Amino acid sequence: MISVNAISAQDYGINPGSSMETTVIPFRGLRYNATKVEGIENVIAPPYDVIKPEEQVALEARHPANIIRLILSQPQDNDTNDENQYTRAAARMNQWTSEGTLVRDATPRYYIYDQSFNAPDGKSYTRRALIALAKLEPFENRVILPHEKTHAGPKADRLNLMRECHANLSPIFLLYADPAGDIERIMESFTDTNPPQIDCAETFGSTHQLWCLDDRERNREIQDLFSTKPLLIADGHHRYETALAFRDEMAQKTSNGVSSGYGYMMVNLVRMESPGLAVLAIHRLLSNLSADRIAYAIAKLPEVFEVHEIDTQANLMAKLDTMKRKASAVGMYTADDTYRLLIPHSTTPKQLDVTLVQETLIKNLFQIETLAEHISYTAYTDDAVAHVKEGADRVALLMNPTPVEQVLEVAMAGQTMPQKSTYFYPKMATGFVLNLLNE
Repeated sequence: MISVNAISAQDYGINPGSSMETTVIPFRGLRYNATKVEGIENVIAPPYDVIKPEEQVALEARHPANIIRLILSQPQDNDTNDENQYTRAAARMNQWTSEGTLVRDATPRYYIYDQSFNAPDGKSYTRRALIALAKLEPFENRVILPHEKTHAGPKADRLNLMRECHANLSPIFLLYADPAGDIERIMESFTDTNPPQIDCAETFGSTHQLWCLDDRERNREIQDLFSTKPLLIADGHHRYETALAFRDEMAQKTSNGVSSGYGYMMVNLVRMESPGLAVLAIHRLLSNLSADRIAYAIAKLPEVFEVHEIDTQANLMAKLDTMKRKASAVGMYTADDTYRLLIPHSTTPKQLDVTLVQETLIKNLFQIETLAEHISYTAYTDDAVAHVKEGADRVALLMNPTPVEQVLEVAMAGQTMPQKSTYFYPKMATGFVLNLLNE
């Protein structure tokens, strides 16, 4: 396995002396006017793709200018091509800008975003991100690297929203390697001597602090340090591919050229060696399974796995934890209230647990081909067990987290992992900074 500390541009096939460099720049963010909204905590939201319907209602009720009304505007029965949830989002954004609810910063700057939180493992973390613009690069350039497969549906939705708003309404989450910690030291030199412009109490599972780093000399140093650092997409593959498609679409629409802003997107950059980086497992929840299909899979388990029945949920997860980073292992919980620890008889070199689950258990033993009909996901073991207790047609497959080193290894090999292979906890709140593409 590759050591995170050993990562360099050359490892990714990038020559630091070539023109193919990473471009990470400061920008003029569009931000909420604190005097207008009377509390930034009232207008931020979790990322659009984790918000449940009841949470959406609560967020809309929290403030009339909550960012939820842009990132997850709802369709209506009488929608048309000219009047729909996407055009309504754009109209709201324009209205909030014209009335001063959203204000664009006067000069380019980086934004430093700290989240402090307690993870499900009981440990306390503070994760620091740099919010910036990254120049869009096709994956084949090996500058910005994916590690998960994407699906057409989410990309079509985000593209429609981008076409109307011409903005990045939320940043995607990227990782960068910096064994010496040079970039974080520059950030610390600023945050140690300047108070945050935003300091929110616990909201959505973490506290939030934001600094505006508008020091030209520091920003030039940061930009130079990033120039030879490949970036790994931790969360936001769909939005990144959407931004690439929209950039190309805008370039084709005009013969007079297009604003260079379309060639960049807003990102949260986190150092992968950071002690504040918490990675959770994402458990697989199977449903709509016939009794015969479940019985067949259970009967076939001994052909592929050592099967150990475990007495309790806590003991199963403790056993899984002891095997973390050492050997492949998967937990299974079925509706007959049985916990099983599954250890494969053999694995291919460097096989990932998520691939073992996807190919061996889900596809081969449970014979599931159409994932959307049968699979959902959760990072919480209690939720996974509760899901199974609600119906005899359900099974939970319980996982260890995928180590960051393995994510890197997959990306560096030009490969992708199954969907929902990683969960970098917690999600970063949306609404602190927006980015206008057409200016």
